[in-house]
Amino acid sequence: MKMVSRAALGLGLVLGVGAPLALSPAMAAKEEKAKAPQKKWELSKEFRAAYAPADAAVKANAPDALAKVQAVDAVSKGADEKYAAAALRLTLGQVTKDPKHQYDGVVGMITSGSANSADLPRLNYAAGQLAYQATNYPNAKQYLAEAVRLGIADVSANLLLAETNFKTNATAEGLVALEAAIKSEAAAGRKAPVEWYGRGASMAYRSKMVSDTAKWTRMQVAAYPTAENWRSALVVYRDGSKLDNQSMIDLFRLMHDTKALSGERDFFEYASLATLSALPGEAKSVIEEGFASGAVSKSSRAVAERLTDANAKIPADRASVVADEKRAAAAPDGRLAANTGSAYLAYGDNAKAIALFKLAQQKGGADADTVNTRLGIALARSGDKDGARAAFKAVTGAQRKDIAEFWLLWLDQQA
Repeated sequence: MKMVSRAALGLGLVLGVGAPLALSPAMAAKEEKAKAPQKKWELSKEFRAAYAPADAAVKANAPDALAKVQAVDAVSKGADEKYAAAALRLTLGQVTKDPKHQYDGVVGMITSGSANSADLPRLNYAAGQLAYQATNYPNAKQYLAEAVRLGIADVSANLLLAETNFKTNATAEGLVALEAAIKSEAAAGRKAPVEWYGRGASMAYRSKMVSDTAKWTRMQVAAYPTAENWRSALVVYRDGSKLDNQSMIDLFRLMHDTKALSGERDFFEYASLATLSALPGEAKSVIEEGFASGAVSKSSRAVAERLTDANAKIPADRASVVADEKRAAAAPDGRLAANTGSAYLAYGDNAKAIALFKLAQQKGGADADTVNTRLGIALARSGDKDGARAAFKAVTGAQRKDIAEFWLLWLDQQA
């Protein structure tokens, strides 16, 4: 994906500068009158003598223009002369469409010590662009970072800095620059394109940065909360994370609630995981919902086998859940209450699930992050947003915290 278009990389849009000198006395007097006070250039007679014919040759794109520019370089001594010579080389590069001359010219203007401070942001940006185009990524990073540090207003500078870092496998730095571009757009009252978020998520995923992958996918669905983007975000996070089965099923539950399940494979994998987790009621409801939506074909043998298996197990499972509910109150710790609450959650009985999860919290002994995640799900599904929010915020473990953050984001998007 190219986040920075060729148009945005055009030097004319960035520099807006040409030769900095008006060597004609009449022109100088006119400029000084129009815009006082004018910088007084310190130029020797020797330099002026070399500059005038070189300037004319460059503007005419004469065959000897380069030789004359080199003659100007040879006599340049002070900061002003070096700046003027560099600007002349830049103009030569623009006239001849030679990026090497353009780059050398811009860098020379920066390093001369004579550039106006107001021009330095765009000069550094131009140098960074030219270095990037030449695949000189270390120099591109140097100049683009300086342009950003100096406060250049063009959001493309941060975008290009991000891409430069991505090219050099400095993913973390690239993500910082990309996020700065998004924040810059927001500050200007604009919404960053969805592709910027996708780029961040993609680069974090490729670099196996699990937390950053979760962060960027959440940012994407926060800005563009469509079912398609929810699916993309959760699948990218799922595939880039090593989730255990219990965490995975809570992620599938979120995919269900955000309408991000798509196609037979999603429904089959969800139902298979529910079966593996001894939750036949959830497996049955998922498959039947897939049939009803048309996402799952009733002629699918594998799905039919899952449904038959779930139906066969449900009567005994329901009886076991009722018995465990009674035993949970007398149990020495909260593990049985937590497991029974999970079973009721799978059957869609949120009220009983909530009561059992709260009992598990009181007794202790069960995994607190799992209990809080599932308590949050049950509360959210029952309509208690504040309670759900408090439960999700109580999740602290690295893996489940990411999942809870996704649930919190979905919760905040509900009317």
